[in-house]
Amino acid sequence: MNILVTGANGQLGNEMQLVAKDSKDNYIFTDVCDGYEKLDITCLDEIRKVVKKNNVKCIINCAAWTNVDKAETAGDIVETLNATAPENLAKAMKEADGLLVHVSTDYVFGGDPYNTPCKEDQKGTPTGVYGLTKLHGEERIQAVGVNHIILRTAWLYSEFGHNFVKTMMNLTATKPQLKVVFDQCGTPTYAGDLANAIFDIVENRKYEGKSGIYHFSNEAYAAGMTSPLR
Repeated sequence: MNILVTGANGQLGNEMQLVAKDSKDNYIFTDVCDGYEKLDITCLDEIRKVVKKNNVKCIINCAAWTNVDKAETAGDIVETLNATAPENLAKAMKEADGLLVHVSTDYVFGGDPYNTPCKEDQKGTPTGVYGLTKLHGEERIQAVGVNHIILRTAWLYSEFGHNFVKTMMNLTATKPQLKVVFDQCGTPTYAGDLANAIFDIVENRKYEGKSGIYHFSNEAYAAGMTSPLR
């Protein structure tokens, strides 16, 4: 099966490149930066062309606007990347009778109840632009009716890119004492573990007949961090 990965240069995209080396499937890694096949996921026609050219039967969407704080003032681009783009990918896969694996976030539960475990069928209560646009993305994918696996995760970190673990390590290495706002609890999730979970779902065809929303994170939780990158 030919599998297209978006956002290949991000944390999760880089981890997907590592796990895909052992795949029996053919992975096509795309991004808007150099070094990858270029793909603008905000353009439905462009997605359709790439899907048809490569006979793509699965898209793993690792692309998104992930800067939580800047999302509040960035404007329409956040909705475009987090909601319109996933809808475009869903439409392309619906037309190809394929699968869309989409990565979402615990920020869809930004309101009440807060800092408590949430179930997959629980109504989203986002309080910020980032969470709201990610919730819109989920809703649009579902409205298209494509075969989909939506994975909500939390506090991604890895060796790649920018993330809160790297930030905290750099700060502890350069400052004798840290003051951290204690306003959030979450489950830091290693991007490599999420990539392996996605790989297992796709590689072993575990998605068949199981279209829907699922939660995935590592088990331990942390507190005292504010606005980590998802």
